Amino acid sequence: MANSDQPDDGLDLFRELMHDVARIKADDVVLRQKQNLTPEQQEERRKAAQASEDADSIALSEEVREWVEPNDPIFWRKNGVQDGVFRQLKRGQYEPQATLNLHQLRVREARREVAGFIMECYRTGVRTALIIHGLGLKSQPRPALLKSLCNQWLPDLEPVLAFHSAQKKHGGAGATYVMIRKNSTTKLANKEKNRKR
Repeated sequence: MANSDQPDDGLDLFRELMHDVARIKADDVVLRQKQNLTPEQQEERRKAAQASEDADSIALSEEVREWVEPNDPIFWRKNGVQDGVFRQLKRGQYEPQATLNLHQLRVREARREVAGFIMECYRTGVRTALIIHGLGLKSQPRPALLKSLCNQWLPDLEPVLAFHSAQKKHGGAGATYVMIRKNSTTKLANKEKNRKR
């Protein structure tokens, strides 16, 4: 049985260890201010977070369904994309705002990079992007592996409105322009800009 006259060794040890600890002053605590976002911006932020979370899980096949030739153009557009808009994309009249280079990437890495890049472009309001996939003259099992895969991946990515092989100044048949739809924040900004005119 312990003698109550003896000091508590545990308490003494605790005091010894804590002797130089100082209390935190209230001024040292930083409170994070809640941002005042509109409901549209909150929804866009939620969608963007979900999109980046989902970029890895987007079901893009790593098996080529339809091969393209290294120097052949690739192109596609969703219904509703106007002829004139698609023609301007094809001619390189929309300057790319973001670029992704797939050189030296394996198929699995390229798939993840393309999905993440498109989702990030959509989230940040990029409307025209450039993907450099190369001609793939030496790729195995056949030439134009990444180019063929980009040709099948891009239509499967929801934010993509259209794509077309690039002009020579941007990489020619070894690169592709991608048109990405507006996110709600960009739409809202355009409405505000048009209202002020």
